[in-house]
Amino acid sequence: MKRPARRLAFFGYLGSGNIGNDASLETVLAWLNSHHPHMEVRCISVAPAGVTLRFGIPSVPMTWHSPYHRARGMTEAFAKLFGRLVDIARSYALAGSADAVIVPGMGVLEDSLRVRPWGVPFSLFLMAAACRLRRRPFVLLDVGAEYAANRLTRRLNVATVNRATHVSYRDLASAAAMARAGARAPEAIAPDLVFAHPAPKLAEPERGRLVVGVMAYYGPEDDPVRGAAVRRRYVATMAEALARLTDGGDHVVLVSGDGVDVDVAHEIRTAVFAQRPRLRARAVVVREFTTFTELTDEMRGAEVVVASRFHNLICALRLARPTVSVGYARKNRHVMQALSLDEYCQDIAELDADRLVTQIQSARDNGQRLSTGIRRVTSEYADKVESLLERVSEETLGRPQSLTHTIDLPDERDSSGELDLPGEVDAWHGS
Repeated sequence: MKRPARRLAFFGYLGSGNIGNDASLETVLAWLNSHHPHMEVRCISVAPAGVTLRFGIPSVPMTWHSPYHRARGMTEAFAKLFGRLVDIARSYALAGSADAVIVPGMGVLEDSLRVRPWGVPFSLFLMAAACRLRRRPFVLLDVGAEYAANRLTRRLNVATVNRATHVSYRDLASAAAMARAGARAPEAIAPDLVFAHPAPKLAEPERGRLVVGVMAYYGPEDDPVRGAAVRRRYVATMAEALARLTDGGDHVVLVSGDGVDVDVAHEIRTAVFAQRPRLRARAVVVREFTTFTELTDEMRGAEVVVASRFHNLICALRLARPTVSVGYARKNRHVMQALSLDEYCQDIAELDADRLVTQIQSARDNGQRLSTGIRRVTSEYADKVESLLERVSEETLGRPQSLTHTIDLPDERDSSGELDLPGEVDAWHGS
């Protein structure tokens, strides 16, 4: 009897408009399509409609109670509590409906921007625990991590890691943070998945073209109310630096890394023209993208890139563009330090216009040297990511004997080869 195709579920903050998160999924999907074209894939996501629209794969919500539909007061509190109880059963059912669950990269164990323990950390833990109970592989594939300040978040993250079949981190700092928290050692440490993204790289830079990746930054709490002044300062400082650069003839392209950044890009452009009312309209433009490939196409022609979102930074570096990081988290500095580019880093919360102008000018003056050094290091990164994917495939997915050993509970497939899924989980087939 022909064995049914293996079913792989991706889990994470996907489809919601974050270009970098979706690029991580795109990288793994492209590799699977090349090496395991008959694998059936689906997604468990915070934005299932976005995943299905973007990738054309079935998707179901990560949680019963949607974070995008909120009531007020006690109604909302009850909905969250009830939803979390329902999620225990949902996670168990979802884990049983796939041959393996993979978290494809992303900073799922990070603590940089307003992480609440009952949000993604709890969802990750539920899925890891459910996979352990169902004897399904749960893979934390090349993820980012930090030492969580909140004790409950930290304990949930450690419990998730300790229940995973495979854990790999995208840098040494992530591994060190989780070791400090008490998690087990990882199977591997490799460069970020997106260094192996299939988008093309080759292009000649255009002199004077400055691509600036901006961010809707409200401080580490990511609170639009309390952090409004932080955002205003960032917009004003960035606009001041860019206005001065246009005086020298630079053509500035403002891009985002997430849908929430678009308004900030337009605010910065407006602020630049308020300072330089006679500036030509095309001297500063905003480009809106939804995919990493579109972002890559824009950055390929840049003489210099300024990046805040982590995967905007990865996009620039994989293209070997001279890059300045205006980072909101330590991960930006870590990847720049690995490439000996520490002098081209700033903290977004302490952005200094004079220093930014100096850094951009230095990156331009030393462009050839910087590009050569970046290319020498990042040329190896894609190969390392490919090796990691091959290892995970062999250990978790690719060898029948491995899966037979790992999954020794009865399968839920009926005689037709279809999965007998309870309740809402049957939405796999209707997505």
